[in-house]
Amino acid sequence: MCVREVVITGLIVLMTVPFMAQDDLSVARELFKEGDYESVISHLVSFEIRNVPDLLLEADAHHKLSDYEQAVVWYTQVLAREEDHPQALMRRGAAYLEMGQFGWALKDVKDALRISPSECKTSSKARIICYDQEDLRNAVKYYKAALDYKPNYPQARYMLGASKAMQGDARAASREFASVVDDLPNSVYNLAVVSLESDDYDQAIAYFEQLEGMDFKLDKDFYFLKAEALYFEGDKQLACLEYEKAAELGDEEAADIYDNYCLKNKKKPTSKKREAIRIQM
Repeated sequence: MCVREVVITGLIVLMTVPFMAQDDLSVARELFKEGDYESVISHLVSFEIRNVPDLLLEADAHHKLSDYEQAVVWYTQVLAREEDHPQALMRRGAAYLEMGQFGWALKDVKDALRISPSECKTSSKARIICYDQEDLRNAVKYYKAALDYKPNYPQARYMLGASKAMQGDARAASREFASVVDDLPNSVYNLAVVSLESDDYDQAIAYFEQLEGMDFKLDKDFYFLKAEALYFEGDKQLACLEYEKAAELGDEEAADIYDNYCLKNKKKPTSKKREAIRIQM
């Protein structure tokens, strides 16, 4: 509280009034910029009168602290006062997403997108939720909408390729991945995977070899899939070298193939289907 002088008909009257929220809010915002989110919350809860900007800032502070349940509570407080607040909807949707409540998350980001269609971050959340829930038809719709609004948006084009790959449209997936290689070089990996799944083994091998010359993490999936391409191309010797590398990194399927097919010369079993497309946002 503070004391303020007020002049009434020549008399000076002392009045007790609350601190001006705007002055206090600037302090909270500086604390937020410094990353001191607990102090932000402590500072804001002392406010006697709460307004939308400080409620939103408190919600954001809880979100930064990964206290998603409290973040939802305070975003809901904002929306109780301004039901069409796109930032509160978007961020509450993001909090719901972190909590695994995909239905509520998708509802919030769809509402935010309806209110503010040009909000790329909002549509990005909607797309990610749809993709995660394998609602590929809606995921593709949102990625295309983002590209209509912002054609030079490599992450959206990349994820459109991933969605198309999940739908089994290898040609469209390859086209989208190839278009963003300069911006997202790891797209080469997905090009290799799509080529392998399309039985274009020469091209898949070429992409895998390209990745070996790049700053790319060569994990067990990489070696296993390269081995698969070499196997189907008919090069058992090189395929077995790659199966062995995958096995050394803990790939049990590769270890079984290497032991039985490569060392004991038994018939190679049919490989299990694995989720190979990588996501990069």
